Amino acid sequence: MTFGAWYRPIVGPTVAGVTVIAALTLASQPAAALPSAHPNARPATDTTVKASSWQEAASQLGTAGSLWEPARTAGLKRTKPIDVIADGLTFASGRARSGDTFAGATYGATRGASASRPSFTIVEKWADTGWAAEPATSTSMARVGSTPIRLGSPGTDVTVTAQVFANCFVQPSSGNPKNVPAGYRCSKADVARTGGVLRMTARPASTMTEPGRTSIVITSTGLTYAQLVAIASSLEQASGGGGDVTGSAQMVAMCGQMVDGAMTYEKASAFAASNGYSMRIGSIDGEAQMVTMDFRWDRFTVSLVKNIVTGCTYG
Repeated sequence: MTFGAWYRPIVGPTVAGVTVIAALTLASQPAAALPSAHPNARPATDTTVKASSWQEAASQLGTAGSLWEPARTAGLKRTKPIDVIADGLTFASGRARSGDTFAGATYGATRGASASRPSFTIVEKWADTGWAAEPATSTSMARVGSTPIRLGSPGTDVTVTAQVFANCFVQPSSGNPKNVPAGYRCSKADVARTGGVLRMTARPASTMTEPGRTSIVITSTGLTYAQLVAIASSLEQASGGGGDVTGSAQMVAMCGQMVDGAMTYEKASAFAASNGYSMRIGSIDGEAQMVTMDFRWDRFTVSLVKNIVTGCTYG
């Protein structure tokens, strides 16, 4: 499995750089599959998987955040899976306290996008985390303006503010790129002409569907300003959890916290419950315990040595 060409993986501390959209290079790295057991757990477990739907992608990350799926896509289809990445996550009381997350997909042309072959890429992260893969930016990007985005159903909606940009600033053909002058502005028409970018933080209209604050960047080629805003306005929340995902990034990271923290069963069980998960014992001092064979996506099965958690399986 390799990363797509439309973002740059970040290894270790995230250092934001400038990447010209027209000259992105493919960055490849072997995928790290989610383990079913965690005998040598570390809190900074890396996760790189692909999901067939936004709901599955949200479940691959965990219950401490949500992703948002576009219901309107300007007639463009997603032909490849959604990339999901997590790195260095730690949790407490149902919230991510550190680490990076990422989910992203392209709709429409995956190569050679243009006015005649339009496309858009949407990348997201839990708002309380950093980017596990930095969204691509352009040295030609300048501000168009801000616009309100209404999310949710009529009567239970919420309005957030999106910032819209276009790649209208012309850089010199040779030499180092210049800084975009302060106050320089692109027009709405430039979004279709040169490509657009919309940035926003989505949040649910009701506390019933929290946590759901998500940082979102939509990058378009060949789409109008109105189409870009319409895509953002159609976003629907996909909450983590449920389904048949075994061992989300959150669960793997939490197991790392249990093992590295040398948690007793009692402390680990309370830690799991405070984050919305359950726990049972699979083995004690190397002796297997009888457990039911039913599947539960939110359950840890732990191994204990002298009442200390030494490993986990999931489901």
